[in-house]
Amino acid sequence: MEGWLTYGELKNITKLLDAFCGSVEPSFRNAYFYYDRALKIYATDGCAKIYLNITKEFLPFDGVASVPIQYLKGIIRDTKLKDDSLVKLTVEDKLISFEIQGITLNSKIEKMDTKQIEVSREFTLLSKKEIGSFLNKLDFVSASANEGDVIDFFTFNDNLIFGYMSNYYKLNSIYGNVREEFHREIPFISARHIVKSLNLLKKSSILDFGIDKKDIVLRMPGIFIKICSSMPSYNKNLLVTQKSFVEEKEINTRELKKVLSKLYVTFSESNIAYLLLNKGNSYIYKENNNSKISFKLPYSFENQYLITIHIRKIRSILSRMSENIIFYLSPKELVLVEKKNEKRASFLVQEFRKLT
Repeated sequence: MEGWLTYGELKNITKLLDAFCGSVEPSFRNAYFYYDRALKIYATDGCAKIYLNITKEFLPFDGVASVPIQYLKGIIRDTKLKDDSLVKLTVEDKLISFEIQGITLNSKIEKMDTKQIEVSREFTLLSKKEIGSFLNKLDFVSASANEGDVIDFFTFNDNLIFGYMSNYYKLNSIYGNVREEFHREIPFISARHIVKSLNLLKKSSILDFGIDKKDIVLRMPGIFIKICSSMPSYNKNLLVTQKSFVEEKEINTRELKKVLSKLYVTFSESNIAYLLLNKGNSYIYKENNNSKISFKLPYSFENQYLITIHIRKIRSILSRMSENIIFYLSPKELVLVEKKNEKRASFLVQEFRKLT
């Protein structure tokens, strides 16, 4: 039996799977081809699972063919074909074969019940928005996190919020209104795989966001994703608010971002610096090997605040916010808020001095 994909379809599928499975664990970098009322592909990064509907124009077969994603990348590499050129798929003698421009890739079809792969598609739908909106909010809270961290999905006052918290800063992005209360965590690495893979899709396509008993669920045309999740083991103080502050000032962050870029290039190994907000002028300075470098910033405040910053992380955060943001300051906290009030970042104030 045989079927056909266009070269463009195979190329896009391969890029999507490559981004989704990541490169941290090679054993997860496989695409599983199987038949369930259509030719489908399953893949996982160890937590998140993706199911792709490939084509209904294919005859049924039993079993599952495991194809390394690296092999798929290999057969499309440097191939001079138009996107509408055809790639032949054949199932014969317990093999699935891909034929493309004189190259044949064969993979053995193993005996496996597809029920071991397929999952329930039932879930509680919470939101329908464009993929671009989802990516924008998830990218903001996850880009500065580290391996081993978790990204939070939680509700507050009927809002669905994506969040992240480290020892000295936390991030919120408001995704939209929901009526169901819940709080789930997913691994940082899966969040980044989701961002990188869905970024390859059409941003205006609609994404259904939901939950079931164990997972975060994402559904798009032809794509179904389940992300393993858990409930926090303790009560997290994740919410970023702008209440009880002694100062509020709108800031254009262009100069701040320029300075951070200079520091990032200059100090590639040591990322800790200090932001001093002061009356008249503010400064960023860094001490390293008995030397000190400082940059003047054109921002003035009524009091003095010293904030420890991680150069790479705050640079990443600011690059994902509007250029004009509002600084809310208290003796204990600096909160950055977009005018649209959809992205917020909170940093601890290390030292505060009231100026008269």
